[in-house]
Amino acid sequence: MRYLDTVTHFFPKRFFETMLALPGFSGDIGKRMRGVRSLWDLDVRMKVVERFADYRQILSLGLPPIDMLGTSGETPALARMANDGLAELVARHPDRFAGYLAGLPMNAPDAAAREAERALGQGGACGIQVHTNINGATLADEKYLPIFEVAARHDRPVLIHPARRPDMPDFPADKMSRYEIWAIFGWPYETTAVMTQMIFSGFMDRARGAKILIHHMGAMVPFFESRIRHGWAELGTRTTSTDPSMVPVKLTKPVLDYFREFYGDTALAGSRSGIQCGLDFFGADRVLFASDCPFDAEGGPLYIAETIEALGAIDLAPADRDKICFANAEKMFGIAPLK
Repeated sequence: MRYLDTVTHFFPKRFFETMLALPGFSGDIGKRMRGVRSLWDLDVRMKVVERFADYRQILSLGLPPIDMLGTSGETPALARMANDGLAELVARHPDRFAGYLAGLPMNAPDAAAREAERALGQGGACGIQVHTNINGATLADEKYLPIFEVAARHDRPVLIHPARRPDMPDFPADKMSRYEIWAIFGWPYETTAVMTQMIFSGFMDRARGAKILIHHMGAMVPFFESRIRHGWAELGTRTTSTDPSMVPVKLTKPVLDYFREFYGDTALAGSRSGIQCGLDFFGADRVLFASDCPFDAEGGPLYIAETIEALGAIDLAPADRDKICFANAEKMFGIAPLK
């Protein structure tokens, strides 16, 4: 079986060395990134990839987002450096790295749209990666719509990756999130919240043509399908405040139909039941193979192997298995199979 791994993370050498000296890379998530050698050491990463036959990766940057690494005047140059580094890796190792997703300086929205245009054009990117929040602000803000329009014009996808941090508490009285809830449960929550805001705000209707890939199999949405259907049929009945979002919402279709317009990936740490749930919701045409390499305890191979095993344990028609493992991604990202 051929596998095209659509969400794997790596830092190009020059970009990683630059990040090490930046204040925005010195915190909690930066500590995590520095400790995963296959995230920034190419020799180690190649040993991981070479363990799997007929297998290639699409590269994207790890956390933190570029917008956390500097001011709006500094991050555009960092994004360009990172994307040029990823493009070079793909050009040097096409048998292992099939493409890359461009990182963007989202704290400078106009510059982010220009970098998306450059990367998807002459930069050779096969998609772009954005994050659920931009220094605490929602991705669903109208000012980020041009980035999705650039991707739609190039017919390339946008990967939405969670970015919730420890300083976002679990309860209002807390100073910070406890027990790393911010990552384990906070990431799927925040991802789902952004999807919902994009739907009810009209962002999705205005971003017609954009293919949006939601990391971690659509987050909470597939599991809560029935809660979504019933709960939002009574929108506004639970809220007595003057929340302006409670005005009549003019959606052009049922809420669940909007959620089904997103795409999901199989990066669920090898959960067979989770992948099955996502397939039941999205269908085989809208699910892509992804492992989230290299963020397991062994630096990558465990997630790859367990995701392959989980898919193997699911009863799929051969054509659907091909779609999930490589065909959907090759079509979406515009990647030709190796000859």
